[in-house]
Amino acid sequence: MNTAARRAITLGVAIVAMVAVIVAMLLAPRFFTGEPEASYIPASAQLAEASPVAVQDLDPNAAQPDPAVLTASLDAILADKSDKTSFNAQVVDVATGNVLYDRNSEINGTPASSLKVVTAIAALDALGGDTQLSTSVLLDGGTLVLRGGGDVLLGDRESDPTHPKGYAGLATLAKQAADELDKRGIEEVELWLDDSLFGDARNNPAWDKSLFTSNNIGEVYPIAHYAGRAGESTSTAYQSDAAQQVRKVFAKALAERVKVTEGGRGPYAGGQQITEVKSAPLRDVIKHMLLVSDNYIAETMGRLVALNRQMPAEQAGAAVAAVAQEHGASDLALFDTSGLAAKNKISPASLTAVLRSAATSKKPELREVVYSLPVAGYNGTLMNRLGGSETLGLVRAKTGSLTGVATLTGMTMTEDGRLLAFSIFANQPNGTLAPHKPTIDSAVTAIRGCGCRA
Repeated sequence: MNTAARRAITLGVAIVAMVAVIVAMLLAPRFFTGEPEASYIPASAQLAEASPVAVQDLDPNAAQPDPAVLTASLDAILADKSDKTSFNAQVVDVATGNVLYDRNSEINGTPASSLKVVTAIAALDALGGDTQLSTSVLLDGGTLVLRGGGDVLLGDRESDPTHPKGYAGLATLAKQAADELDKRGIEEVELWLDDSLFGDARNNPAWDKSLFTSNNIGEVYPIAHYAGRAGESTSTAYQSDAAQQVRKVFAKALAERVKVTEGGRGPYAGGQQITEVKSAPLRDVIKHMLLVSDNYIAETMGRLVALNRQMPAEQAGAAVAAVAQEHGASDLALFDTSGLAAKNKISPASLTAVLRSAATSKKPELREVVYSLPVAGYNGTLMNRLGGSETLGLVRAKTGSLTGVATLTGMTMTEDGRLLAFSIFANQPNGTLAPHKPTIDSAVTAIRGCGCRA
């Protein structure tokens, strides 16, 4: 193994984990997404997390791939298939911005789940990685108000700071509220639910109704447990009214010490906050969202971005698109922030631009986004992909799988130590589910192994 190869392997995991990633695609969301549930392996077998680094830490003298050589290699892999599957792709050198490979990269596609990377960058850029979302309890006479602040990963039990899901626990919130009521000598309350933060933006007119029946999403509220699902597992069903379920869980825990009757629902003016629980830091929520490809969290983040930009929650897609444009994307149109809407349009060129912008950002939470992406052959939706010796642990990327579409967008290090951003879309007009993933993986393997000098 030569020195350059050893350097690439040494730097691979650390540098690969530097920037955000995205995928784009074309699809009809009336079909289920086909995204596999994220998988995990024991912590002892996982890659150690390296400290975030900056592009400046790369070897500026490392050889850049020759675009002609890389193009010849990738064109052979990404040639149109006999089943009419076609590919759009771009590969960019992160340090210089040089486009090393381009295959119709400015053609827009529907991003599906890969849109979550843009949403992640937008949320971290707008809100900050250290932000924690509050679920609060207010007291107004005999009325106790449970108010949602955007945390949809509440757990039913005591707060558990070891994981974003359940980091803030309803049992803990109920205990704290009961303690405060005891101090005031209050033995009976009427429990009001204030789930008004997102207004009426619970549904989306751009979503096909089958997305609900196929368990891809539920109505979105600013307060929910387990990301809107009935239980902790991502395979459990979405609830039709996640906010009301939170009220029931909280009321049951509170009723162990206080008599509770159900009150009204909606905006509540007045009252004094007596306690709260806070979510995990946003950077950890985002990491969980990307690893398990969670639609509910992504929609919540989009709504929070919209509110931060003084826009209605219903305009979450437009708000996230506006942030993406600030990071170099162009000619995009977003109608949601999870990628479920078939009308979403973004190109591979825009995705690599956003990735490079995040990688070179002065904000550490943006440079860290790629740490949140699945690792090739190790976890998340890449658990069972790119596990060969050439790529294992050396690629971080976000998958996209929908009827007629498969995509992969991310970063990797070449054998010569150049950090590259890539985005590849496969489109099958006849509607095959997630077509030609192996072809995409072969292309990424070629990028990773590239010396590609003339």
